[in-house]
Amino acid sequence: MKVLIVDDSADVRALLRVILEHRGHTVVGEAEDGAAGLKAFAELRPDVVLLDIIMPGKSGIEVLEEIRKMDPAARVIMVTAVEQDGINRRLLLLGAAGIIYKPFKESDIHKALRVATPFREKAEPVPPAEAEPLIKLAAGGLSLCMLRTSEASNWAWELCDVEVLTGTLSHIAPLLDFGPASASVQVHVREGFPLTAALAFRAEDIHFISSCWAKGPLYDTASVKEVEEGILIEIGNIILNALINPLVNAAHKIGLPSVPMMVKGGPGAVVAALGACLDPAADLRIIRASLAMRREGRVARAGVLALLPHRHG
Repeated sequence: MKVLIVDDSADVRALLRVILEHRGHTVVGEAEDGAAGLKAFAELRPDVVLLDIIMPGKSGIEVLEEIRKMDPAARVIMVTAVEQDGINRRLLLLGAAGIIYKPFKESDIHKALRVATPFREKAEPVPPAEAEPLIKLAAGGLSLCMLRTSEASNWAWELCDVEVLTGTLSHIAPLLDFGPASASVQVHVREGFPLTAALAFRAEDIHFISSCWAKGPLYDTASVKEVEEGILIEIGNIILNALINPLVNAAHKIGLPSVPMMVKGGPGAVVAALGACLDPAADLRIIRASLAMRREGRVARAGVLALLPHRHG
């Protein structure tokens, strides 16, 4: 993998180079500030950028924004000594493909690169005897949710299909690849019955999906764009909880879902956010569902994933 390192510390750059080259990656360039990093990215077009946040001149956050404007599919992993939920959320919203915290270990770099690596392998179906109970639970919760969601909006929502696959985090991106400008809503359950779930929207459908609620019985506003993100988060919260709750209840566990978070930037950003709560090498049971929303001849689509460590499958 071709990697560009952008950090104002020569010692950090040297350490990252040693770790990367030991793992068989190629460091195609180094930059000591944001301006040089942007120039190097434009010239070298690396597979991955390792980007410090606090640097002279342009901050890493500003550089991340500009890189994503140049290439919405760019994979940028942030390297920072600051671990705060607010900053983490902002980085993921801007499309960061991962976050590494200083002081880091070689395993931290390896994990982040595995999550950000282009995905080639496919998740495999699980045996029917194992899949059927999970499909029944997921389809039951989502079908009822689609009925109630249709009543609350002026679109007809439907569940198209549900399947259960086996794989690791590296298999997730193709399952939610709605383009580099797509967005997703994510919910995590960390205690009792650990799992994580995401609902992804195609970029071209985001306005249409949010407007169907803004003009429906629950909302009355002409400023759709001002409430678009909030509406999508609420839709995601409703649909993901409809999927999560039957799974948790069937396991006779208590699971408290997190506050839903929106992530922008396509499949790489989705996987980076999901990976914050998962071991990239863990064997997962992947529940994948596709949804359709129909109105006046238009069809919008969304994808749903729930990821469960195999021991809970």
